[in-house]
Amino acid sequence: MTIIQKAIHIIDYENSEVLSREAPAAFESYVTDLISHISSNSSVREYKTRSNATEVIGSVLTICSELDSSEIVFSKMEGIARRLLLKEIEAQEQIARTSTNVQKGSLLQALLLDDSGDNYIYLLAKVEHSEWVDDSDYSYKTGFSKDKKTLWKSCLIDLPDITATEFHAKIHSNTVAKYWYDGFLEFDEMNSDESNTTRAFKAIEATLNQNFKGTPSPDHTIIRNHFIGYFKNTNHIDYPTMVNSILENYQAVDFEFMTQEKISNIRTKLLEQPQKKNFDSQFSPVNSAINARIRRVYPITDGIDLKVNRDISDLSGTIQSVEENGVKYIRVRTTNDATYKKFQTTATRQ
Repeated sequence: MTIIQKAIHIIDYENSEVLSREAPAAFESYVTDLISHISSNSSVREYKTRSNATEVIGSVLTICSELDSSEIVFSKMEGIARRLLLKEIEAQEQIARTSTNVQKGSLLQALLLDDSGDNYIYLLAKVEHSEWVDDSDYSYKTGFSKDKKTLWKSCLIDLPDITATEFHAKIHSNTVAKYWYDGFLEFDEMNSDESNTTRAFKAIEATLNQNFKGTPSPDHTIIRNHFIGYFKNTNHIDYPTMVNSILENYQAVDFEFMTQEKISNIRTKLLEQPQKKNFDSQFSPVNSAINARIRRVYPITDGIDLKVNRDISDLSGTIQSVEENGVKYIRVRTTNDATYKKFQTTATRQ
């Protein structure tokens, strides 16, 4: 890809300033690496423009059409940076009472021409900036790291035809930051959080059911419970991170059936699901979308079923299978004193 235009702005929301910086010599190779990283990153979401009249996409289209005017290009790029400053100030005011802050960083912008020479691509990337002392003159300098882990947020806008009425983009955010895609970019998700939640959970259930088919293994129940807990207790889901955190170091209970090879195979199949089932790898879970699917009824004996409505934090300590004198029991710990007393026998009263 060829960089046509570029800009770096430090977004200092604490002092309400946008500071322009010259692009260093290594900027082109950095952007090339950055685009490769974003393009191959599974933790992105597909978005579309809300309207071509909104500020960011409107400015980008003007930049594409006014490349001969460096004054217009610079003005539009600075305007985009100032819009981000405004939205970060607003976002910081909204979370001022919490212990979190908007991540400080620089906004990188680059208009690129793809290898075919026919299509434009516009990059917006919020990256960490840091200060250090230059050994040569002991002055303070600011820059960005080549470590991709310092990429806070990014947006790659595909511009195959700048006269189109709608444009699509790949957006990454390392946190729940609605201000980035909604307030700043004014883009709409292609898949809603609700549809992503439903599709992801259905895909997980189908994969687990298929791999445990015909085998009533406790590991099925445990792994399913872990996923439910993740959905219920996480504000922002990064799907590959979720799968890996649950299965990467999973210790099987039924180790004869649930071998390390089996765990690895299930993990691989789960990681393939976003592409296969058409859902984003990043989304905010909507619990109401899967509440009905979470419920599971287990037959105990004639007239008695065990119904589980949500994840259980201490599954093995709450529900246990026991066998006494050849008789099998399901033992359930209760925190409800009234229910306990209703089933209290003479033996348990002693």
